[in-house]
Amino acid sequence: MGLDRRSLPYAGVAFAVIALWAWIMPWVNDQVAWDDPVRAGESIQVTDDVTMTAASGWGVISGLRTTDETRGGEKAVGQVVLVKSGVAFTTLQGPFDGSARALLSSVERIAATGGADFHTSSSIRNVTTASGLRGVAQDFASGRNVGTVTTFVVGGVGIEVQVVGPEAQLAALSSETDAMIASLARDGSGAS
Repeated sequence: MGLDRRSLPYAGVAFAVIALWAWIMPWVNDQVAWDDPVRAGESIQVTDDVTMTAASGWGVISGLRTTDETRGGEKAVGQVVLVKSGVAFTTLQGPFDGSARALLSSVERIAATGGADFHTSSSIRNVTTASGLRGVAQDFASGRNVGTVTTFVVGGVGIEVQVVGPEAQLAALSSETDAMIASLARDGSGAS
């Protein structure tokens, strides 16, 4: 019984891989800050023609500010995701010929296929933004999260705004999320 010296290089490689993933990668991760917070007064481009003023302090996961310039010249992307304190504020956009109510119905049908936990928890209500965009909204619950889906159709483009998170955090941030939805505006109609 003894130590087989031929296995030492293999043990060294295994130890190096473990050290890389257990200590070195977490250290590198801590050194590289991910931080893209919205500053006061910044606007997000929701569609080519619709913007919204985001509340300061929300982190931008995806989406373009109205001041961003892309190499390809895009003004907006298909999905905007903002996060804060466990709450996600997401907008999706794409061509849609129907009404805001029809868009909400299609969103509900798709969401309901995700599982038995999903259910609407309020009736459909009308929503009008500060600039006059009209849409509809409905609350939902799914597992440990609650949220609201608000839909608009502007110039043949459907916009779905989904705000979701744990109930306590969502309640604490509701004034900010409501203000962001209320700030949706067509370019030139009150958007900053």
